[in-house]
Amino acid sequence: MEYLVHDSLQALEELIAINLSIHREQDQHRLLDKILSAARKITAAEAGCVQILDRTKRYLVPEILQGPTLEGGNNAFKTIDLKADRRGKQVDVGAYAMFSGQVVNIANAYKYSGFDFEQLYSNDLKHNYKTISILVIPLTDFQGVSIGVLQLFNRRVDDDSEPEEFPANMESLVKAFSAQAAVVISNTRLLEENRQLIEQLDQANQILEIENKSLRDSIDRRIKADEIIGDSPALQQVFALMEKVVSSKATVFITGETGTGKELIAACLHRNSPCSSGQFIAQNCAALPEELLESELFGYHKGAFTGAVTNKKGLIECADKGTLFLDEIGDMPMKLQAKVLRVLQESEVRPLGSTQSVKVDVRIVAATHQDLPKLIKEGKFREDLYYRLNVFPIHLPPLRERRQDLPALINHFLQEFSETYKKDIKGIKPIVMDLLQAYALPGNIRELRNIIERAVLLADEQGIIDVHHLPAEINELQKITLLEQNISDATGGLKEIMHQLEARVIAQQLEKHQGNQTTTAATLGVSRRSLVEKLSRYQLRNMDQLSMN
Repeated sequence: MEYLVHDSLQALEELIAINLSIHREQDQHRLLDKILSAARKITAAEAGCVQILDRTKRYLVPEILQGPTLEGGNNAFKTIDLKADRRGKQVDVGAYAMFSGQVVNIANAYKYSGFDFEQLYSNDLKHNYKTISILVIPLTDFQGVSIGVLQLFNRRVDDDSEPEEFPANMESLVKAFSAQAAVVISNTRLLEENRQLIEQLDQANQILEIENKSLRDSIDRRIKADEIIGDSPALQQVFALMEKVVSSKATVFITGETGTGKELIAACLHRNSPCSSGQFIAQNCAALPEELLESELFGYHKGAFTGAVTNKKGLIECADKGTLFLDEIGDMPMKLQAKVLRVLQESEVRPLGSTQSVKVDVRIVAATHQDLPKLIKEGKFREDLYYRLNVFPIHLPPLRERRQDLPALINHFLQEFSETYKKDIKGIKPIVMDLLQAYALPGNIRELRNIIERAVLLADEQGIIDVHHLPAEINELQKITLLEQNISDATGGLKEIMHQLEARVIAQQLEKHQGNQTTTAATLGVSRRSLVEKLSRYQLRNMDQLSMN
């Protein structure tokens, strides 16, 4: 038989020859095929499969199938969703071996109930075949990084013999070979990825160099946006739109969540527009009651109402030859919406108590965080005013869509408040930066600014911004970050790390269920017997203290 191995000396000779062969192979598909062929040769396996982690590290994908019933289009092996498999008991033997780092040696798949072999049984039935012995080896390199698994089926010492169990003393040899193979696979994959990345980067850099030069040159000529911090693609799109409208007096409608910096964009448009010689006046339409907002915007004449003892210009008239920024216009009362519409249509304003209109040359920039089309359907906003405002819309993205701008914003605010409060803050800890990157920041730039101001106030002179200087809602994220940090700092192989995490989860669930083993086992999706074995293995708690319910 082709895969017959007579003794351990021949196996070692085969291993040396195989290592030389696979180290010279650079094509990943051919490399995996050689590795599987070599593993079958060493173990006298009749068939086999190599499953490799995809780039997202979420799916275990069957890459190479060998053997009389596996080759060709069949459903014996499907892509395994590792995230789904993590939720409960790991029923796939490949996923279990990869997560645990342990070799799985099964003497008879039809008498073993620990894993789900339904796909294998179905394939056997289809081909009038019977898979008996199974050997699953994690492809784990010497640093404990797992990239997949190697599965071998039906060891036969000759053509006429029945399938037999893979000897236990063969496991260490195959595991050593698999570790070597994993290193070669990782290196081959890395070389291929690097080659592709270099090609992609070269192409992208050429395109970006041309586009960025053109865009930056245009923005530098037309827009002075020093107060707007960031250089993300999302913000670059905003700059590109601003460049299109900055030289005109067209009405601009800025949308975006609260705290995204809509007033900064409006002020930037004003400074770079033909209206820059006039005033930039901002009014929040949600900040004043209807009567007061009306008098602020339109002004009044003496005697127009009780307390009007003199004439007063409104903000619209004061913004003549300049820019009026109406923030949160979605909150403007319907009565005032009609009067603002007239200003946009006729370019004139009539103060309260006056019979004469005053001509104005004012650019209107409006903004809102609300969904105005929805308000129109609800009868809370005038459709005609919406179309008058929506001449040139600019959507300002939330901070979560431009997270690469966070470091620059954080450092800007850190410097600003260090100077404001005359405190020499030395810097910010990496964990704080990580937490801020992970936090949703529903209040966007305004919330981030407040967070940094508070942190500077709490920090010691010549100190560093630390986790305890952050608000409580961000500190909740620290638990996840610390867990990731513990994993990245852990020593040893994947097996040891998985055991540590497993022990921690079991201990937490056991404490949550007050020592009740049955409830804890059900929550974790394992049998009570399996849970007891793990409690004993990890020495989590004195067994006599546990509830036996």
